[in-house]
Amino acid sequence: MPLEAKIIQTKFLIKQAVITFGEDHCYISYSGGKDSTVLSHITKQLYPNILHLFANTTNEYPETLKHIQWEIMENHTNITIVYPIDSKGEMWNFKKVVERYGYPMFSKRVSNAIRTYQHAKTPRTKQNSIDYIECNFKKYQKYMELHISDKCCDKLKKEPLRRKAKELGMQCVILGILASESYQREKAWLEYGCNVFYKFKDNQCKPLSFWTDEDINDYIKKYNVKIPDLYHMGYKRNGCMFCGFGVHLENPESNRFQKLKETHPKQYAYFIENFADMMLQFDVVV
Repeated sequence: MPLEAKIIQTKFLIKQAVITFGEDHCYISYSGGKDSTVLSHITKQLYPNILHLFANTTNEYPETLKHIQWEIMENHTNITIVYPIDSKGEMWNFKKVVERYGYPMFSKRVSNAIRTYQHAKTPRTKQNSIDYIECNFKKYQKYMELHISDKCCDKLKKEPLRRKAKELGMQCVILGILASESYQREKAWLEYGCNVFYKFKDNQCKPLSFWTDEDINDYIKKYNVKIPDLYHMGYKRNGCMFCGFGVHLENPESNRFQKLKETHPKQYAYFIENFADMMLQFDVVV
């Protein structure tokens, strides 16, 4: 599909969500990155004051936080900032999650498999986990006893966002995710489509699922959309600074952590002080 056709289809999907749940009950899960900024730009053409929820994970690039402030103060985007406070009122940060649960490393699927193995409550469950890793993630077997977990995103982003959305009476989240970004997202899109209502715990509108990264870049260029300066510094993503998902697939001589050393020396120094030993265990060059 050409870009303009995709824009029309995306607007249709967004309207479908708003018609189903009402504008006051739909919100954009906003990360400040390219994809969610394009989503915001398109959605605001239809619903200028729609709520955006931004999760400050305490692990954000300074450029992302600066962009959020620009959106609020100068672009007049309706953004509520959500902090990682759990249901008991406990404040979390990246270091605390890593210490309690483990480091997010390799991928969500691998980290989840290792965490499941480490916390198995019965011998049978443990053996099932061993068999699963043997079958699906054989090359990661040597890391099975290391302090690895997929809980980081839950504690710092997903759970706080869900609580805030529930508190505000939200019924549907609009997400700027692309099916091409991961195996799990492509699989979910192929099985359920873009708008998934009344099937799971959360109603989701994913109106950019069928876009490619090239589409996103073309839209930004064509409509002169402002994005965080981080992308002009050579970064391709604006996720959490110290996240380890996918870093093992990057060039070992120029991975995200080595780039952090060049662009954000203060944050890099903190990273090395707290997590360098773990990176050595994970065979990641920093």
